[in-house]
Amino acid sequence: MKNIMLKSLLFFLLTSEILYSQKDSSKDTPNNTLNNNLEPVDTTDFRESLQEEILLDNINPDEEDPKLFDFLDELKRNPYDLNKVTSDELETIPFLNSILAKEIIKYRNEIRVFKSKRGLLKVKGITEDLYEKIKLYLIVRKFTKDILIDETGRNIPDSRQNNTAKLKVRLRSRFLQDLQPRAGFLSGKYEGTRPKIYNQLNSNYAAPDYKLEVNLTAEKDAGEKKLTDFLSGFIELKDYKFIKDLIAGDYTLNFAQGISMWSSQSFSKGTNAVNPLKKKGKGVDGYGSVNEVQYFRGGAVSMEFKKFNLDFFYSNNFYDASYDTITEETKSFYFDGYHRTSSEMNRMNSTGEKLSGVRLAFANGNMRVGSTYWSSKFSKPVVHDSLKELFNFSGTSASMFGLDYDFIYKNINFYGEWARSQSKSIAGISAMQITFFKFADVLISYRQYPEDFAPLHSSAFGEKSGDSKNENGFYAGMTMKPFRGLIFNCYFDQYKFPYRTYFNPVPTSGNDFLAHAEWKAGKGLTLYLKYKNENKEQIRTATDDFGRVEKRIDNRNQLNVRAGFVYQLTEQFRFRSRYEFVNIDYKNFGGNNKGYLFFSDMRIIPAEGLVMDARYIFFDTDDY
Repeated sequence: MKNIMLKSLLFFLLTSEILYSQKDSSKDTPNNTLNNNLEPVDTTDFRESLQEEILLDNINPDEEDPKLFDFLDELKRNPYDLNKVTSDELETIPFLNSILAKEIIKYRNEIRVFKSKRGLLKVKGITEDLYEKIKLYLIVRKFTKDILIDETGRNIPDSRQNNTAKLKVRLRSRFLQDLQPRAGFLSGKYEGTRPKIYNQLNSNYAAPDYKLEVNLTAEKDAGEKKLTDFLSGFIELKDYKFIKDLIAGDYTLNFAQGISMWSSQSFSKGTNAVNPLKKKGKGVDGYGSVNEVQYFRGGAVSMEFKKFNLDFFYSNNFYDASYDTITEETKSFYFDGYHRTSSEMNRMNSTGEKLSGVRLAFANGNMRVGSTYWSSKFSKPVVHDSLKELFNFSGTSASMFGLDYDFIYKNINFYGEWARSQSKSIAGISAMQITFFKFADVLISYRQYPEDFAPLHSSAFGEKSGDSKNENGFYAGMTMKPFRGLIFNCYFDQYKFPYRTYFNPVPTSGNDFLAHAEWKAGKGLTLYLKYKNENKEQIRTATDDFGRVEKRIDNRNQLNVRAGFVYQLTEQFRFRSRYEFVNIDYKNFGGNNKGYLFFSDMRIIPAEGLVMDARYIFFDTDDY
C-alpha cells in the first residue's frame, strides 16, 4: 500500500468514570511537599498512560475491552490499601515482582502502619521511577492530603481514601460504526444493523467486613440483530470471614503459571522484559468483559483457612461450533463471537461443556505450593480429521492435573508449574528471577510444551500466546536502572516447534531479541527508543528452475526500530509523537520489504470536564 493517510481523527470525550464533588483548595501543592502534620503529600495523575500502553503493546488488538485492561482500570478506581494489602495482591500490580512485594509487607510489619504512600520509598528496592509507576494503584486509607489529577486535568483531593460503606453504581456505554459499510452489509449477507453497541452496568457495595458486586454486560457486534447478542453477568461476594470470593454467574479462573488453568488474557513478551513474564492471576474472579469464550458460567468459591487456600468451581457453558448433523460430532470451534449470518447463527452455542474442579494451595512465609485438578465433559464428541490438528483435543472428556511452586530465597525467586493432560503428556515451565533491588532484575526461564499435550483451558507463556503445546523455549530477560530516570530492558528468546504448526508442514524454530530504553529527560518529557529483531522459519511459495511452484521453508528476519517522546507541556496540554521503521528480509527467496510509520497526537483540556484528542497517522509500506 502506498501513501496511505489517516487524517483528522478528532473526537471529544466527556469523562464520567470517576466523580468528585470537592475542589482542591491547594491546587498548586508540589508533588513532594509536606502538610501541616509533616506528612509527605503526593500527587497521582490519572492522565499518565504511557506505562500502561507499553504493557499492553503486545496484546491482540482484535480483542476489545480485554479482561487485562479491565483489571488495570478497576485497580485505578479501587486501589489497594497499603495497610491491608496482601503480598499476593501486590504481585498483581504488573510493575512489582514477588521479591519486592515481600519487602513491602516486611517493611509494613516493622513500622506497623504506612502513614502515606511515599513511605514506600523507604522500602528496599523501591526507586523513584518504580514508585511513580505503582502509586496509581495504591492508597493509604484515612490519609486525605494526597492530591489526584483526574482524566480531565482537575486537581482535587483523592476521594478514593474514603473507607466508609457506600454504594457505587457505574454505567458504561459505547457506540461504534464504520463510516464505510463492510461487504457483508452491501451484499445483504449480514442480517443485523451496522452499529456495534456495548453497555455495562456495575454496582459495588463496600462494607467494613465484606464487599458485594453485581455486574451486567451486553454487547452487539456490527451485523448482529439483538442488542443482547452477548449477555453476561455475575454476583460476587468478597472478603467475608473465611470466604475470599464467592461468585454466581460468569467468572474467570487464573492459577499459577497458566498451564493447568488460565482463562484470561495476560502479559507476554514486550518492552518490560522481566516482571510481566511471571503470571500473577487473581484465582477466582468475576467476568465483565466481552470476549465470548474466555470465561466460565456457573459458580465458584475461594476459601482461606490460615495458611491454606481452597477453591471449588463448576461451569456449564456453551461454545460456537460447527458439527455434523448426522453423526452429531463437533468438527471445529469458533472463538470470534460473531452471529451476523445464518451460518454463524446456526453454530451459536451448539456444543456444551460441563466442567468441575478444585485447587488447593499452601503458603508459608516465602514458600507457596499448589495443586489444581479439573475434568470436563462435552455434549457432542469432538473430532479432528486434518494432520494439522492431529494432536489437538478430541473425544468427549478432558482433564488436567497440575503442580506449581513459588518460593523466595533472599533476592532470588524460583517458580514454575508442571501439568499432565488427559493425553497423559506432561508440560511445564520453570523460571528463576534475581532482583538486584535498585539496580537490575534478571529472569531466566525454560518451557517445554509437547505437541500432544492438548490443553483446553491453558495459556502459559510462549511464542504462541495462549497455545500451550508444541513448543520448547529458553528465555532470558534483564531490566537495568543505571541512574534515576533511565530504564533499560532487553530480552532474548530462543524457541522451537517440534511438530508441524497450522501454517508450516514441518518443525520450525526461531529467536527474538529486543532492547528498549526509556529516559525521563526533564519535567513532563519522556524519550524512548526500541530495537527488535526476530528470526523465524516460515513456509513460502517459490518457483524452481523448471517453472514449477513448490513450498519451501525460508528464514524470515524482521527488524523494527521505534523512537518517540511524550511531552506533558502543561496540565492542559500534552503532545507525543512516534516514528517506526520496519524491514523484512527473506534469506533465500527475496521478497524483502520496508516500511515506516509516523504518528503524532495531541490532548487539550479546554475546560473542566472536557478532553479533546486529535491524532495524525502516516505510513508507507512496500507490501501489506
